[in-house]
Amino acid sequence: MKLETCLLLAILAGRGVAAETAPATLSGSILAADGSGLPGARVTVQPAEPARPAAVVASGQEGLYRVRGLPAGTYRLRVELPGFDPGLVTDVVLSPGERRDLDVTLRLSAVREAVTVVSPSPRDAVEATEIRESAARDVGEALATLPGVAKLRKGGIASDVVIRGLQSRDLNVLVDGERVYGACPNHMDPPAFHVDFAQVDRIEVAKGPFDVRNQGSFGGVVNVLTRRPEPGFHATANAGAASFGLVGPSFTASWADETFSALAGYSYRRSEAFSDGGGRRFTELTNYRSDAADGEAFRAGTAWGRVAFRPAEAHSVSLSYSRQDTSRTYYPYLQMDAVFDDADRFGLSWEAVPGGAVSAARLSAYYTQVDHLMTDEYRTSSAAAPRGWSMATEAFTRTLGGRLEATAWGLAGGVEAYRRYWETTTYMAGMKYAPQASLPGATTDVVGFFVERSFPLGGDVVLEAGLRWDYSATGVDGSRASTDLAWAYHGTRSTSRNDSLPGGSIRLRWAPAPALELSLGAGSAARVPEPQERWFSLKRMGSDWVGNPRLAPSRNTAVDLGASFRARGLQLSANIFASSARDLVVLADVARENAVPGVTNAAARTYENVDARFAGGEASAALAVTDRLFLSGLLSYVRGAQDARPDVGVLSTAVAEMPPLSGRAALRWDDGRFSAEVEGVFAAAQERVDTDLAESPTPGWGVANLRTGATLGRFVLNVGVENLFGRLYSEHLSYQRDPFRSGVRVPEPGRSFFANISFRY
Repeated sequence: MKLETCLLLAILAGRGVAAETAPATLSGSILAADGSGLPGARVTVQPAEPARPAAVVASGQEGLYRVRGLPAGTYRLRVELPGFDPGLVTDVVLSPGERRDLDVTLRLSAVREAVTVVSPSPRDAVEATEIRESAARDVGEALATLPGVAKLRKGGIASDVVIRGLQSRDLNVLVDGERVYGACPNHMDPPAFHVDFAQVDRIEVAKGPFDVRNQGSFGGVVNVLTRRPEPGFHATANAGAASFGLVGPSFTASWADETFSALAGYSYRRSEAFSDGGGRRFTELTNYRSDAADGEAFRAGTAWGRVAFRPAEAHSVSLSYSRQDTSRTYYPYLQMDAVFDDADRFGLSWEAVPGGAVSAARLSAYYTQVDHLMTDEYRTSSAAAPRGWSMATEAFTRTLGGRLEATAWGLAGGVEAYRRYWETTTYMAGMKYAPQASLPGATTDVVGFFVERSFPLGGDVVLEAGLRWDYSATGVDGSRASTDLAWAYHGTRSTSRNDSLPGGSIRLRWAPAPALELSLGAGSAARVPEPQERWFSLKRMGSDWVGNPRLAPSRNTAVDLGASFRARGLQLSANIFASSARDLVVLADVARENAVPGVTNAAARTYENVDARFAGGEASAALAVTDRLFLSGLLSYVRGAQDARPDVGVLSTAVAEMPPLSGRAALRWDDGRFSAEVEGVFAAAQERVDTDLAESPTPGWGVANLRTGATLGRFVLNVGVENLFGRLYSEHLSYQRDPFRSGVRVPEPGRSFFANISFRY
């Protein structure tokens, strides 16, 4: 018995010693102020004893990090990420064997808007560091990595953004909170096209009709935030190259102190037409002329600048300007291409953080304009045309707007007002090049008011509520408008329309445990029909194209249920949603109902209102498998159904251009200096199609991507290969159904290599 007792005591004593010396684990997430995860941050865990070495890791997907094998003791945690102020947490005491969760929130290193421009709602973000690690050529491609977001490819650049099945005409796409509209009536140049990647700091996405700060957030908000000066002097030079002749150098320099700051930059991008997985250039798939097929697919140069100063304590004034020039941009998705597409953005803002009852205030004004010319001069359809092209559209749009917003007594509110002017003139050889004022002096005037507030209800429950009301006036210049088509097909010669648009949202958030949050939201938002949807007028051979002045504003009312869990190096999130879209604007054919001299076609392509429903969800997960190995994945699905309206030629019950079930999974190794990632991306077949628009099913597909990177002092190098196995495929959102459709399904690029190198001082 004595021997057995001694052995038992020895075992217990050994276990006690082991428990006292068992290493601890520190894990958590690196977050932005809005709660989105920040991958690629350098996390240094420094022991209090100087003689002991520090542990250094990098945050992975969703900002997760994990540090294992830490001896018990006191530590200091330092987090660094370009564009953000360093995060520092001191006196982190770890007990033997402890597993501690510690989240760190980083603040943007530049002075930002005192009042946010995107209200709380299901949201995601893409950081500049993530963009540089990818082969994305535009904002649409970059955002397609987020759950619930897809891209609509038109060619080598200018992909449109699609959120939960709704495209940019149903979204608010902003740049620094400012409205930038494309000039093309076919959405050749979507708003996000008019900002260069080198300008981008981060891109925020809010899904669903829950934003009350910006008019027209029918399906969500995309806000592209551009770079601001950081304290001190900084300069960044980037050089990018990829397959198919893509090059993209850029340079940015900035300086800032407590009273004055300035930033300037320039970027240049060009590329040839890419080849698909079968080795064919996209110019071989449609009617490009032989002398144009091997030419540049796009060329763009962008310059920008910003200055800011502090006229008084807690006050700042900022002035910004950006100029983008693009030329010879191919769009096989359409029947024409852009000869040029030039954009200017001016911004002026005043911000104050006075303290007391008014905690923040902001007054801003902006002016944006886009000048655009598109023709078919690069296509075979222009071969016999007397002017070298058989059809052309000159388009110009400008927007002047401003907003005043403030936060006082916990209540945020403000007023927004803007005017958009749009002018397009179309020439067609079949109409003897007679100029047609397809959009003569179209204007959209909007003034709106909003208010929102958060109400803590106790027990870790928060209620967020917001209301908005807008008044809009739209129309065209009645002295120049040709109303014959509207009378022939819709029985009206109206050239103006006024609308009142109320909206609001409410969201309940509950944190039943420190790592778990549940939310339930409901929201309703409306958008005014775009000018071409109501007022466009174009005579064509065979079928005219006419707007519908009778269109009602579209309203989306949705509910969204979400859950998120973040602890022990694991992040899980999921949302399910359902929405009812009243008076959704869709394309339809309309028969001529009134005889009008000169209108000889029996039918026209126009726009109609239908009621529709959308339902779906998104799920994402990320796991820090080890200190340096991360696993992540996501799924997205949306289904749209519409009510048939045989009276206006809408027979299909499937909403057009719905993305299918899609997802991606990635395994990443990252030690803070070197990284490597393998990613798989897939989409299921899309069988639900709009037969009215001759939409056809799309087979499913899957591709693999490889990426690697290195941070060597001030240099950062990223290289990779997309579509590793050269898969030949097209996404479902790869061809336009109408109008001016080419009928060509634009493929995705085949195997392509890319490299980006940057130097930051």
